[in-house]
Amino acid sequence: MNRYEPGTPRTALGLAAIALTALTVGLLVVVPAKMEVSPDALMMARIRAAHPPIEVAITPARIDVVGERDREVAAVEDGAIPPKAKPAS
Repeated sequence: MNRYEPGTPRTALGLAAIALTALTVGLLVVVPAKMEVSPDALMMARIRAAHPPIEVAITPARIDVVGERDREVAAVEDGAIPPKAKPAS
């Protein structure tokens, strides 16, 4: 019996997976951590932290949704489709 031989070697796929993982971690974790933050952004963050957001009451606090459906939802009349099983005798 012939054995299946994949077209792409497993080591090449493994190395590609490791390279893509390192690239992803580098772009999403390392690069943002190394970026310099402007002093204006730091000042705005401090101002926002010093003044917490104001709570607002929502009126009405509850929303009721009422729905209606048509009484005739089936497009096929009763008996138009024959049953798949044989009737019991």
